[in-house]
Amino acid sequence: NSIEEMAAAAQELGLEYLGIADHSRSSIQAHGIDEPKLRAQIGTIRKLNKKLSGFRIFAGVECDILRDGSLDLPDEVLSQLDYVIVSVHSVFNLNEQAMTQRVIRAMENPLVTMLAHPTGRLLLKREPYQIDIPAILDAAARTGTWIELNSAPKRLDLDWRWWPLAKQKGVKCVINPDAHRTERLQDLWFGIGIARKGWLTKEDVVNCLPLGKIEAALRVKRQRVE
Repeated sequence: NSIEEMAAAAQELGLEYLGIADHSRSSIQAHGIDEPKLRAQIGTIRKLNKKLSGFRIFAGVECDILRDGSLDLPDEVLSQLDYVIVSVHSVFNLNEQAMTQRVIRAMENPLVTMLAHPTGRLLLKREPYQIDIPAILDAAARTGTWIELNSAPKRLDLDWRWWPLAKQKGVKCVINPDAHRTERLQDLWFGIGIARKGWLTKEDVVNCLPLGKIEAALRVKRQRVE
């Protein structure tokens, strides 16, 4: 679906905002977006927002974490976005220490907003890669990085068992539908169920914030290092 169609579907669900975050260029399997296309998409979103009232589209990207923990796109491009998601989509066979260090290095980039599907699991298809989740949560608390609860039924990642610890450490959750089509926006309900199972309340979930407050929240991490 187009960005306009996704935004219209989100408004029909009663949402106040929608984030658009296509995969970055290294995600060949997901037809990742390169720098020129991302810049064009940012421009498209900015133009659409001028036409909208009481609703906003946030321009983002889901940027691949490369093997050494660096990111798939340069900071100069990432700085133009409203938010940046980072995630692992390749080289799943690292040992726990190497994978954990890889992900933490990415989280330490001040332009990074959140870490997506932290264990990489695909339910009934692929086991999680080896990663030290308590260490990841410590890094999230230290850097102000949000952790995704991916609502896609095949992921439901981060698992509900980890959210009480995340909450204890003050780490914020973002419930994302991982929707590539309008009908998948409804997957938010799966994420809400998992969040409740993990004893989270709306105070723990960043995208329960109203539009005015989420705009401010998105700027916090970058301000910590500016």
